[in-house]
Amino acid sequence: MAGQGLTYVIETARRVWNMKPHLDVRIPPALDSDREPIPIDALWTDYALRPNVKNLAFIVQSVSQANIEQWKQRLSLYPIRAGLLVSDEVYILQYQDTSGRFEQREIEPDSLAVELAEPRSKLFSPKALAEFRTGQLTLADLEESLTARSLSFLLRQRAELDRAFQTAIKGVLEYVGLPNQQTNPQSYLSSRTEIAGHGIRVAIAFMAARILQDKGFFGSDSIPTNDPQALLHLTVPRANGFFRKALEESIPNLTDQVLQHLGAHLGSQVSFALVDHRDVGLLYERAIKELPDYVSGKKWTDLQRHYTPVAIAERMLELLPLEKLRPEERVIFDPAAGSGSLLLAATSRLAGMSDIPVDIENRGLYLAQHVAGNDLDQYADLVTQLRYTLARESLGQDVPFPFPSHFSHEDYENLTKENIGIKPRVIVANPPFAEDGNTQRAVTFIEKVLSWLDKDSQFAFILPQSFLTASTHGIPNVRSLLAEKCHIFEVWQCPEKTVGIDAEQDVCIVLGSIGKPRIITPTTARAVFSRVKDSVSNIRDNGFLGKTWLTRFNSYNWNSVTAPPVSIKVPTILLGKLFYVFNGVNPGTPGRQYKPIKECPPGVECKLHWGLRWRNSNTLWADPNRVPEDKRWIRYGREYLEGPRLENAQLFDLPKILVGRKVNRGSSYPLASQLDTTGLCPDNNIFCVLPAKQVGKYVSGYENTETFEEWDKLNYEEQRLWLLGILVSRIANALSLIGRKTHEITTDELCKLQLPKTIDLRIIEITRQIVERDKNNLPITQPNKLREQLDILVEESYGNPSWIEIARTGIPPELEDWKSELTKSTFIVRGQILEISEDNSQMRLYLSGLMDDNREEWLPILPEIPGWALDGTVFEAELSEDVETFAELAQRPWAIRRFRHTPRPYLTDEELTEELGIET
Repeated sequence: MAGQGLTYVIETARRVWNMKPHLDVRIPPALDSDREPIPIDALWTDYALRPNVKNLAFIVQSVSQANIEQWKQRLSLYPIRAGLLVSDEVYILQYQDTSGRFEQREIEPDSLAVELAEPRSKLFSPKALAEFRTGQLTLADLEESLTARSLSFLLRQRAELDRAFQTAIKGVLEYVGLPNQQTNPQSYLSSRTEIAGHGIRVAIAFMAARILQDKGFFGSDSIPTNDPQALLHLTVPRANGFFRKALEESIPNLTDQVLQHLGAHLGSQVSFALVDHRDVGLLYERAIKELPDYVSGKKWTDLQRHYTPVAIAERMLELLPLEKLRPEERVIFDPAAGSGSLLLAATSRLAGMSDIPVDIENRGLYLAQHVAGNDLDQYADLVTQLRYTLARESLGQDVPFPFPSHFSHEDYENLTKENIGIKPRVIVANPPFAEDGNTQRAVTFIEKVLSWLDKDSQFAFILPQSFLTASTHGIPNVRSLLAEKCHIFEVWQCPEKTVGIDAEQDVCIVLGSIGKPRIITPTTARAVFSRVKDSVSNIRDNGFLGKTWLTRFNSYNWNSVTAPPVSIKVPTILLGKLFYVFNGVNPGTPGRQYKPIKECPPGVECKLHWGLRWRNSNTLWADPNRVPEDKRWIRYGREYLEGPRLENAQLFDLPKILVGRKVNRGSSYPLASQLDTTGLCPDNNIFCVLPAKQVGKYVSGYENTETFEEWDKLNYEEQRLWLLGILVSRIANALSLIGRKTHEITTDELCKLQLPKTIDLRIIEITRQIVERDKNNLPITQPNKLREQLDILVEESYGNPSWIEIARTGIPPELEDWKSELTKSTFIVRGQILEISEDNSQMRLYLSGLMDDNREEWLPILPEIPGWALDGTVFEAELSEDVETFAELAQRPWAIRRFRHTPRPYLTDEELTEELGIET
C-alpha cells in the first residue's frame, strides 16, 4: 500500500509541476543518530538541476509510524523548503511559512494535486525554467541566497566531508609510516613520502570519482562503491588524464590495506550528492595541504601547492567591471594558471553575464573561447580539467561550464603580444613570489603582462604584501608604473595562511585597468590584519575582505593603502626630530659561541640582557626580573657580538624607551613599547629611543634646529614618559601601521611617526602612574581605567581626528556584521555615488527602492562598494529586504552587496537605439 501511495504521490507532483524529480538520492545525515547517508525517495530541485544545498525544493518520502517523527526532525534540519511524508495511514505536508515557522498539514490523497497547486505552494514549488527572462539558465540565475538553515547545513556538510577526507589521508600516512619519521633514516623517509604522495593522489582521484558517481555521472543506477581501483577503472575511459595517472602510476604503489582504508572513509559511508563546484575546490585544497614536503619533482607537478582559494578567486573576478568590455572582447587569461582556481572563477563570472549567447551550444562555445590558461608545467591542466569536470557535473548538463579551449605550456617570460596566441583583455594571476637575484619575480611578471594589454583592459594580481612597501628588488619602479599608467580600482591585504598551501606570507591583491581615468577618484582599500583561524577561514572559504576605506595615493607612495590614514589637523613633529633611535646589539656568529650567562666573568665587560620574549604586553615597564637567571648577562664587545653598536655603548646603560622592531602588525600593540629604567641591553629586534638633546645625536636626515618651547621645558625623564604615553596609545599604534611592513618597523618608519606638538602634562602624569603601578606589581583592573584615560588624552593631543581602526587581533567585529547579512533575502536596487567627502569618510549616495522620500543621502563608506563605482558609474546591487531607509542602511552597511556594473555600457547610440527597438 505504501509503495502504491508513493508512486501515486510522485507522479501527481511530477504532473502538477511538469518537472521530473531525482529518485533515490543519498544525502548527508541530519540527525546525530544518523550514521550514514539517508536515501530520499524523490527530490525536486529548482530548475531540475543536480541537487546542492542551495536549490533543494521538495521531497517525497515513504515513512512508517515508527520513524515519522524522525523524518519531521530531518525536514526541519535539511535546507529544503518542504516535504511530503507518505505512509499507509496519512500524508503529512511539512513546510516553512514566510516567517520561518514550520507548518504541518494532513493531506487527503484525492486532494493532493489541488494542494500542490494552491497559492501557498509557491513557498515550496520548484522554480521552473519558464520563469526565466531568456528561457535559459545562467550561473547568476543559480546564485540563490543562503538561508540560516542552509548555511548551517552547508557548514556541517563541509565539516563532515572534511573530517572523512582528513581521516582517510591520515590513515594513509599512518599505514605508510610517516608519523614516526623522526626515528627513521632519510632514505626511509624518501621512499615513504613518495608512497604517501601516491596515496594522496589516489585519495583525490577516488574522492573526485565518488563525487561524479553521486552526481549521476555513471547513471542513476550506479551504486556507491568502496573499491577505489574499480571506480577508477570505470572513470578513466570517461574523464581526463588525472584519473589515469592515479590508476596507472599510483595505485600499483599502494597496498590493499591502504585502498581498503580509503574506500571505508570515502566510499558509501559518505554522500557527495549535495556538493557544488566551490566545495570541490575546498576539498582539493585540504588534500594538497597534507602532501608531504619531501614529495617534489616533475612527476608530482599535477599536485599543485600553488593554489588560490576559490572564494578569493571569485571575489577578484566579481569586483572587476567586466561589463564595460564588449562580449566579443572579454578574453580572460591566467598566464600562471596552476591548479585553475582563477580560470574556474573566470568561467563562472562570464557564465553569469546577461549579454553572452543564449542557446546552450553557443554559450558553451563562447565560454570555452573566452577563458584561457597557461602554465609551464605540462601536468598543470590535469587538475584544472578535473576541477572543471566536477564543476560541470555538480551544475548539470543544462548549465554549460566548458574547459578553456586555449591552455598552453609556455614560460610566460617568453610570451609576447605577438606570440601569445590570443588577445587577452583581462589578466588574472597569482604569479610566483620568489626573488631572482635583485629582482622580485612578481615584478617581472607585472611588467611583462602589462605589455600585452591595450587601453581599458583590466587586471587582478595576487602579490606579496611587501609589494606595497618595499624599496628594493625593482618593486618601487613597478609600483610607479601601475600608478602612472593605470587606474587602480582596489588594493586588498590578507594575512598569512590565506593564499597558497604553505601560505606563510601575507599577500596583497591589486585590481585595476590600463589607462588613467578622466576623473581622478579614490581607490578602495580593504584589509584583514588579524590572523585568528576564524578570520582566515572566512577569507579563504567565503571571500570576507575585512575593513574598507578610501584613499588617494601617488606614484611612489602607496602608504595610504597599507592602513587607514589618520586625518590630523593639529601641528605635529616627527619623532626623529626629538629622539635618537638606534638598534640593540646583534649577537651574530660570535653570539652563538658566547651565549648569555648567569654571572659576568671577572675582567669582561658585560651588559644586562633583554629580548622581546620577556616583555609583558600588559605593562609599560621592562621588568629585568623576567629574564631567566642563567641569561641575565651578555658579554659585550667585538669579540663577543657581531654588532655591538660600540658608538652607542654608553647609551645602553641609560634609562630609555624600548620599541619592538620585529613585531607583527597583527598584534595588540605593533609598537611594543616599554620603559627601561634599569639599563638593559636589548638584542637587534628592539630599538632604543632616547631624547636627542640628552645624547647629542640624531638619526641621519632628522637633525633638528627648530626651537620647541614647550618641549624644552620638560626634563629628560618627562620627555621619555610623554613619548611612552604616546607610543602605547591606540591612535599612535594605528598611525605606526601606515606604510610599514607586515613583520617589522624600520628606523626610518619609526622616526617618521607624527607626534603632536602640543604637550599635555596629564599624559606624563598618567604614564608615570602606570609605570609605578607596574614596578610595584600592583594588580591591573579590568577595564584598565588608566590606559583608557591615556588613550583619550592622546587622541585629544592629536586633535580628536576621525580615524578607522582595524582589528589586529581576535575576530574582526565587522566579520559578524558581514555574516549576519549573508542569510538575509535580498532585492535588486540601482544606485550611483554622487559625491565623496574631502576626507574620504562619507559618500553621497543615490539609491532606488528605499521607502525614504529622498533618493539620496550622505552615508559612511559602504564596505562592499567596488572601486570602479567611485567615479559615479551607475551600479546594480543586492540589498537585504528588511532595510527600508537610508538610516537603516547607515546602521547596517553590509546589507548592500554583490555590486554589478549595469549591463551593456559599451553600446553606441545607434546600437542602443536598435537594442531598445526605437524607430528613428
